[in-house]
Order: sequence, then C-alpha cells, then structure tokens
Amino acid sequence: MTRTTPPRPYDLLALFPELAAHGRPAVRLHPRRGEPGVKDGSIGGPLLWPADEAWPTCGLEHEDLSDEPYAYVLAWRDYLDDRDRREGEGGLDWGVERRRADELEARFTAEDDGAPPPLIPLAQLYYRDVPHLPWADRYDLLQVLWCPRDHPDIETPYNPALQLRWRRTEQVGPVLADPPVPLVCNGNYVPRQCVLHPETVTEYPLTADLPADLAEAIRAWSEQIGDGTAYHWGTSSAPGMKTTGYGGTWGIIDPYPIRCECGERQLPLFTTATGEFDGGTTSWRPVEEAGTEWEFADPVDIVIGRGYTLQLYYCPASEDHPNRTEMF
Repeated sequence: MTRTTPPRPYDLLALFPELAAHGRPAVRLHPRRGEPGVKDGSIGGPLLWPADEAWPTCGLEHEDLSDEPYAYVLAWRDYLDDRDRREGEGGLDWGVERRRADELEARFTAEDDGAPPPLIPLAQLYYRDVPHLPWADRYDLLQVLWCPRDHPDIETPYNPALQLRWRRTEQVGPVLADPPVPLVCNGNYVPRQCVLHPETVTEYPLTADLPADLAEAIRAWSEQIGDGTAYHWGTSSAPGMKTTGYGGTWGIIDPYPIRCECGERQLPLFTTATGEFDGGTTSWRPVEEAGTEWEFADPVDIVIGRGYTLQLYYCPASEDHPNRTEMF
C-alpha cells in the first residue's frame, strides 16, 4: 500500500518562488510493522549479508546504565503485543498481568562478557525502492547497522554507533542465515521489524542556510501569520525516518555545516527519528491513514535521546570517507 503525504498547509513556492532553486528530494520511508525478508527493504529486518563476510562488531566503549538483556527486550515486546491483543478481546486482570510481567523479567539475565558485541540491522535500502541514494552507478543496496548501546566517547555521545555497507546485490552470493546478536542492549535502540513504503517529497533548507533576504522574508511571513513553526515543521522538512533531503528542525543546538575531514560539506544520508510524527507534525500523516489517530505514530518503536532525531551524513567526495552524525 502506498503512503502519500497530504498537501502542505502552505504553498511555499507560491509564496516564495525563489525557494525552488533550493529544493532537494527526500524519501520518506514510511516504515510499518511487517515481516520483511532479506530481499526486501526494511527497518530492523534481516539483511542480504554474504555468508563469507564477517558480521560487524563494536569495539568502542559502552555506557551500561541502560543496558538490559537483548533477549528480554524481544520477549517483552512479544508479551506487550499479546497483552494488547487480549485486551482488545476483553478485559484484563491487571494483577495477573503484573505477575506475568515480573515472571518474564526474572527469566532473563545477561551481562556484558567484554567481547566486542555484534551490531544489529537498522535499515536495508534497495535503490530500486529508495531513489536519490548516492553512487547509483556503483551500488544498488545500502545497509545501515548500529550497536544498540550508549557510547560516551563518540562524536554524538550517548547514542548508538553506526556502520554502513554499500553493495551490489549480484555480488553477494550465499546469504548468512543466522547472524549473531548482542547479549545486552539499550532497548530504546532495538527497532521493530518494519517493511517500507517509500515516497519522494521535496524538502527545503533551514532559514539559516538560505540567502539572507529570502530567510528574512520567510521569518516575516511566519510572524505575520502568527505561526513560528509554519516553515520548518509544517512545510519544509518531513518528520520520521527518511533518506537524503535536508533533515529536520534543529532544537538542541544551533545548526552548523557538517564537514568531512577532507573539507567537503557532508550531506544527509539517513535520518533516524523518534516516531513518524508527534503532536506538532500530525499534518504529515499519510492520507491513506487519515483518522487513525496515533496508531501509526511510532511503528519502529525506538527513542533517540529524549525524543530527538539522529541524522547520519555522508561525504559526496567518497563513500570511504568517515560518516558523521548529529542529534537535534
């Protein structure tokens, strides 16, 4: 089923025709719960991973305050799904449910054994489904993995640490059937398995990245209509998981250019968001899901910081240059 972004509350190009020169395609991934296979694009699904290629691990330092057994995180989600189903079929005895939850927690114990933990899949993006990914002449598949723990010493501290793999699918050969999983994790960083419903939209930059006169005109218009979120939240930048585009509205720190060590300005590649939309961005809910209230607001079920966005950037000069991240 396709997912379609509703018309924006304001027609930016009618108001500011000069914005057209600054538009950039972004692909809203619209992840929804499902059972993807290795040949499907997915969030949190199995990867088309060569059987003869070592599965990546994380050798960085970890903060363990939020760690819990990985197997428990999966079992707890299964329990919640089953509880929701049973609640829909009739009333629940919450005393019984508390005992079930306590018994489930007591079944799982796991401690960090000190070995570099395996990464887990975050996203599998086939170029046939997700246009505008870089280096389409050389690759047709991008895989994004991360270590689902907090890392105090990375560039964007107390977040997962990411790794990428760019591939040509015809070169993969036999596929790894049973990838390793970590012993412990931060449950906020374990995505639910979702299939993708990609949709290309046009995004526009932050006013900080626009010519001064155009930025001032947009700010004056926002003041005139009495809506300070009309440009950034309402029209120029889509919420949720997406690729390329411009990204999002910076809310923790002031925006700044993300630059590679080579001096090139890096570009957004993959945006990991806490939920598909929230109370301030409900106008972005797909038209096919109108009237569903909050049912599809958070299908992936991951949390970045206190409900923020983590954006991964790439260097257009080379895929071999280090990727960078920022949280906002």
